[in-house]
Order: sequence, then C-alpha cells, then structure tokens
Amino acid sequence: MNSPGDPRDPRITATPLIYRLADSTVLIGVKQTERGPEPLFTAVSGEPCAVAYTEPDEIREVLPDDYHLYQIPVVELLAQLPPVCGLLINPKAASPLYVAAEERDAVIAAGAPFPAGAFIRIKASAENPARLLPAVLARVADVHALRRLYCTRYQVADAREKILMVYDTGGAADGPAPDAVADQDRAVNDAIMEAAAETSLPDPMQIIALDDLPEEFRRLVLTDVEPCYVRADLRA
Repeated sequence: MNSPGDPRDPRITATPLIYRLADSTVLIGVKQTERGPEPLFTAVSGEPCAVAYTEPDEIREVLPDDYHLYQIPVVELLAQLPPVCGLLINPKAASPLYVAAEERDAVIAAGAPFPAGAFIRIKASAENPARLLPAVLARVADVHALRRLYCTRYQVADAREKILMVYDTGGAADGPAPDAVADQDRAVNDAIMEAAAETSLPDPMQIIALDDLPEEFRRLVLTDVEPCYVRADLRA
C-alpha cells in the first residue's frame, strides 16, 4: 500500500495499517452496464484501479450522473475486483492510499477475524453490553443447538476494538451433517444480528464459533470469560 507512483515491493509488509484498512468501509460509485455493475475506475502507473472515497461530500463532487453511491467494506470490494485491478482510496488527498493488484490478497487475508501473524488482544473477562445482551439472550433462548454463548472484546493490531461473541453449538464434534451445522451457525448468527439491529448497536462486532477460534484464544475464552448464556440442561 503506497502513494501512487512510488516504487513498490510486490510483497506487502504486515504493518498495522493493513489491519486498519482491512477493517474499514469505503464509498464507491457504481453504474449498471451490459457486463453488470461497474465501479469508477482510473489508472495508476498503467494499472487499472477502482476508485473509492471515505468522505461522502468528496465522492459526490466527482460522481457522474449515471453512477450510484454505495458503501462497501474494503475486503469485499477487493474480492470483487478483477485480478489485474488495484484500489485507489481518496485520490484527491495529499497522500492517497493505493493498494496494488498484487497486494490485494494480503489485505483480504488481514480482514479475517483472527489473521495469522497479527498481534491480537482479547479481554480476559466477560463483557456486558447493556442494551445488546438482553436482546441477544431473548433470541438465542429459542436456538436449542446453542450450548453456551460468551461475550467479550478483542482487537486485531490497531484496528477497531470489537465486541466478540463466541458461540458453542458443539459443531461437528457431535456428528451432525455439515448442512445441519451450517443451519445451527446461521440461526445463532441471525439471532445475534437481529438483536444488534434492534438495539442500534454502535460498536463493531465479530461473531465466531468456539471451534473456529485459534487454540490459544479458545483456551482463554473457556478459562477466563464467564458465559453470558448456558442452555438449561447444561447448568449446574
């Protein structure tokens, strides 16, 4: 990630900037074409690049009449671009942010919930978001597959700190078919996201299955974070 025109190392260095970028959302202009939706493009050193902005007023100044304004996570935008395309953010800024085509995979990987090689901090105690938690508990009680639910906070490098919801449905260990596991995951995620929408949750949030946590963090959650929900038949 560099300023346009600077020499570029084809292997991106995993600096804190990459995690902030991967955790961010941008504004893009999109028009409908015969080939499907197409964002605004420009070129940097001969490389085609999608153009994005972080300020609504700035993109509205340059948005052609036949383009519509959309908000999209950076990693989602990068994943949808053709392989030869980069991304230019805030082209009118003194130092625009430039993601070359060969850097895209590194940024997308940095957007994973627990990216490899990143410094990750998890709060070693339970979190109790005042409005969110009651709304979550009212909904997950109807998801019988859910055994336990943990709520804490975590942060990847210096990206935004997030509420972390970790759910335990037993996963594949109990032997349900993959489709059944997917249905269980979807039911838990839907219940939590509906609660977040209902309470207009201002904080970013990550939802993840206990089995999908890296081992060291799974041990921390099980040892230090008291569950906010335990299914009735599992309560002591």
